[in-house]
Amino acid sequence: MLKNMRYGSAHNGLNEWYLQRLSAVVIALFMPMAFALLLAVYDGSLDQMRLLNLLNSHIGRTLHTLFLLALLTHAYLGIKVLVEDYVHVVAWRVLLMGLILTTVAGLAVWWFAVIWAWGS
Repeated sequence: MLKNMRYGSAHNGLNEWYLQRLSAVVIALFMPMAFALLLAVYDGSLDQMRLLNLLNSHIGRTLHTLFLLALLTHAYLGIKVLVEDYVHVVAWRVLLMGLILTTVAGLAVWWFAVIWAWGS
């Protein structure tokens, strides 16, 4: 009778684990491009205006958006696991998760506005 009851588990850990690994792969694919651009600017083969023109293109903005989504997803899921594992008082856990989600969402909205508004 008690065999089918599930106590204390939302059973969504595999989806979150998969999303965090997928976001890590996306971040790992984008980081070499970012470092290559930084190195090109540093050694003088790409000046700042050409870099801004490159990032101002529709493809640059789309890639920037994908990178930011992956980065925020990865960060949120990592912090969520830490809070769920180490904050044992439910009220504090709910409060912290609400604050973290609000902060991440606010950062995303602000950064997307910056990405898609510059040069317009």
